[in-house]
Order: sequence, then C-alpha cells, then structure tokens
Amino acid sequence: MNPALWGLLAAAGWGSADFIARFTGVALGHRNALLGMLSFGALVLSLIVWQAGLPLTFDLDGLWLLFVSGVGTMLGTMLLYWGLARGPVTVVAPIVGSFPAFNLVIGLLRGIRPGVLQWIAMGAVMCGVVAVALAGAGEERRRAYSREHVRRSALLALGSALIFAFTLTAIQEAMPIYGELQTVMAVRWISLLAIALLFLARRETPRVSVSYLPLIAAQGLLDGGAYVALLLGSHGEGAAIAVVVGSAFSAVTVLLARAFLNEAMGRLQWGGIAFIVTGVAVLSA
Repeated sequence: MNPALWGLLAAAGWGSADFIARFTGVALGHRNALLGMLSFGALVLSLIVWQAGLPLTFDLDGLWLLFVSGVGTMLGTMLLYWGLARGPVTVVAPIVGSFPAFNLVIGLLRGIRPGVLQWIAMGAVMCGVVAVALAGAGEERRRAYSREHVRRSALLALGSALIFAFTLTAIQEAMPIYGELQTVMAVRWISLLAIALLFLARRETPRVSVSYLPLIAAQGLLDGGAYVALLLGSHGEGAAIAVVVGSAFSAVTVLLARAFLNEAMGRLQWGGIAFIVTGVAVLSA
C-alpha cells in the first residue's frame, strides 16, 4: 500500500479519535481524557508487540529521539484536547491539521524532494485544510464564541501543530532503530509517564469515570493505530506524502460532527473537503 493510503488511514484514525475527544474532554477534563487514552493505548500496543513476537532494541544512541517523541506527543495531544474541549471544533481541528506545513519544511531541510504533481496535490490538501478552518471560524463566531475565545483556541491549536511537526520528525527518525510498532509502543509509555508526572507536579488526582471507559478505549485504539499507519507510510520519499495526507484528519472530524451532531457546513467547508479528497486521490494514484 502506498504512502498516501497509509496517510488516509491515519487521517481516519485521528479524525475519529478527536471527534470522541470532544466528548471525553468536556466530561472528564482534557488531562484526564489524555491520561485514559494513553493508558489504554500503551497497554494495547504492548500486547500487540508481545503477541507478534517483535524484537525489542535497546539502543542508547536513539533514546533521546524516543524521549522527545514521547514528551512531544503528550504536550501536542494535551493542547489539542484542551482546544477541542474549549471549542470550536471546526477551528481547532483544521489548524492542528496544518502541521505538515511545518513538517514539510523540516523534510526539505533533510533533503526530501517531492515531484511537481505531488507538490500540487499536497498544496491542494493544505488549501483544503485552511479553507475548512476559515469557514469554521466564521460560522462559530456568529454562533456562540467570542472573538477572544476563538483566538485563544486557535493559539492552542497552533502550538499543538508546531509540536506535532517536530514530534513526528523525531518518531520517523526513531523508527529505523526500534521498528514501527516498537517505536509507537515506547512513545506511548513515555507519554504516559510524562502526563503522570504532570499530575504529580500539579498535585492533582486523576479521575476517569467508568461509564466513559469504552470511549476512552476507542480513543486509544484509534489514535495509536493512526500513528502506526503514518509510520508504515513514512519510508523514503513517501514520508512527506503520508504526513500531508494524514493531516486530512480535520476533515474527518468535521464530517463526523456534521453526520452525528448535525452541525451546519457552509460551501467553503464543503469546497475545502473537496480539495482534500482530490489531493489525496492524486497522491494515491
């Protein structure tokens, strides 16, 4: 399967997980929702690695990559969940989805050179993400959120996007050393340790309601699976393509909100999603 299709699977996983995070973040708080998601994801990924009999590599030279990836994943996801809990979802998710713009710059500095058609297709995906974000911002401001509220949520989302760009670069560097699944598993455990230390520093007691455990479990499975799909597509020249297509997760979140929450969507949002789908189709060809 080519990098674009792996990226599409990552987008589906992240978009669905973020849609669920809207509910768990509001009900439990963004830190509690993140703790629950990371806990379940770490356990499931460890079980998969154990059942598959995958070798575990202890390479101290790459340990810093795992540390950066784990802490970065925790911080980026915490800002994302915070933004989703604050709302509006139609602003936060697309802005976070712009992280490939930063990741692509890093890739260019590392010598990756996509072809002309790939540049055009990736540009279409990014334009679609921006269109969805701008349309969502206008709609939400007219409904329930003040300009200042939207601005702060947008800043949280931008911080998350920047962190994710550097984090994914570190994960891609760690993958050849430790393996795809092993890398995601290790990053999950380091992220879990990081959020646990944050709770300890804040002298805050974690709380996760039993009634929300199925949703938390689904979040962990979808989010972890998305990382695995992205890493499986991140080989050689395909790294930038997989990351850009994976950024379409914001469109998945918006479509789910439309389907299940009956949120209105304007022409600009539909047009943005059309750009994303077209770009993904070209990259998948």
